[in-house]
This record gives sequence, C-alpha cells and structure tokens, in this order.
Amino acid sequence: MERVGILLAVLIVIHVLAAIVGIGPAFILPVVGKSARTADQLRFVFGIMGKINKFPKIGGITLLVSGVLLMIVGKTGFSLLWLDLSLILFVVIEIIIIGFVEPRMKKIAEIVFSSKGDRIPDEFVSSMKRIVPLESTVHFLTLIIIVLMTVKPF
Repeated sequence: MERVGILLAVLIVIHVLAAIVGIGPAFILPVVGKSARTADQLRFVFGIMGKINKFPKIGGITLLVSGVLLMIVGKTGFSLLWLDLSLILFVVIEIIIIGFVEPRMKKIAEIVFSSKGDRIPDEFVSSMKRIVPLESTVHFLTLIIIVLMTVKPF
C-alpha cells in the first residue's frame, strides 16, 4: 500500500472513531437527563453530563480536522456535493450547539445545582422545553450527515 493510501486509511479510522466519540454522547445525554425523577438524581445526572460533554467537543474538533485532512490528502477539495453539504451541516450544528444550546445548558445547570430539596425545579422543566427543539434539530442534521457520509448520493 502506498503512503497516501495508508495515510487515507489512518485518517478514515480516526474520522470514524471521532464520529463515535463525538456523536454517541450527544444522542445519549438527553435520554439520561430525562431519566432523573428527583432533584438529587438530576444533580447527579448533570454532574455526569458535565464530564461526558468533553467527548463531543474533542470528537467534533477531531472530526473537522480529520475531515479537512481527508479532503486535502484525497484531493477531493470541494468537488463532491455530498461532502460539501456534510461540511455545511456540520458548521450549522456547531453554531446551534455553541451559540444556543451550551449557553442555555449552563444556565440550566446553575438552576439544577443551586436548587435545594428533592423536588425538580419548575424553572428547569420550562427551560429544558426550550432546548428540546434545538437538540432535535442537531440530531436530525447529524443523521443527515451520517446518511450523506455513508451513501454518498451525489
């Protein structure tokens, strides 16, 4: 196998692993968050979420870097529509997460950790309802990227 072929293979493995590390928690964390039934459970869940949230960030950065390197090494540049759309959708996802979800989640975490007693704060419930459409959009766009990356339709 030539050097370029080996480099492409290594980059693809890194890219796929980054997708698993970056995307997996993003789909699981909302499910875990909804499982809390008491304020103590909610504080525990948010503590875990704070630790796990590092993985999507690392995975996302690695996805972007490895993806761009794949485009350069593979000499595809911006010549493939499915790849261009995937990259655009990825940027949109990052804007939604960094610009809208993360700031709101920080405020929600403050609500959770400052709450006293065993009752889940009403403000938490109403705040989470505003994040659900954003998370759903991110999940939908992520699924589109996965389909584009695997099917490569055009």
